[in-house]
Amino acid sequence: MKNYAHIIYDDETYFSPKRISFDHRTRTGIMVAWSEEQAQELLEKKYWKCLSAYALEAAMKRKLVFERKHSDTNILYFKYMLEIPEMLEAYYEPDTIETISSHFSLREISEEIFKMMRNYELGSLNFNDHFLNEWLMAKLESGSPQLSPQEKKKLEKELMRYIELFVSKILWSVYSGNLNDFRKDLSAIVYLFTELYDSGRENGRGGTE
Repeated sequence: MKNYAHIIYDDETYFSPKRISFDHRTRTGIMVAWSEEQAQELLEKKYWKCLSAYALEAAMKRKLVFERKHSDTNILYFKYMLEIPEMLEAYYEPDTIETISSHFSLREISEEIFKMMRNYELGSLNFNDHFLNEWLMAKLESGSPQLSPQEKKKLEKELMRYIELFVSKILWSVYSGNLNDFRKDLSAIVYLFTELYDSGRENGRGGTE
């Protein structure tokens, strides 16, 4: 898919694959190497890492285990593991991600919500209706002032749902209230949600390239 970049690496070398795809349902993937020699090296070393990035928005790391090579071709099959908690996928909500990313940078919205959470922890912010209404009004006016009242209502609903997802679910269910661990994974969370959305849109919830 467009705007995605992937780097395969270990302690000694790194390169961009000719083509790579990931299947979130099975935690498996397929990669096309640039040459048979490269494919053989990947298979012999077996254990690699992959850094995936979406434009300048977000990035995520995976651990790859190459298992077999297609005979007489440069196609390799692998399993992978995320370097962030796998249970994060359970909190992916396609309608919310689609609505927000259609009008805003998902990274910027995520960082703003995290900043609210940090300020709340420090005691400089109170999550009350007045504050949230002001924030929502500012977002709606700056992001899509041309929207109809019905469209604005839907966008407002999904923004509130995303805040709830971060504050009430991911922070406590995945990170046990530890904001430092949450912050460390924030870019990867944004990448994961973006990749899940794009893979579902293009491939009927299949893999991404």
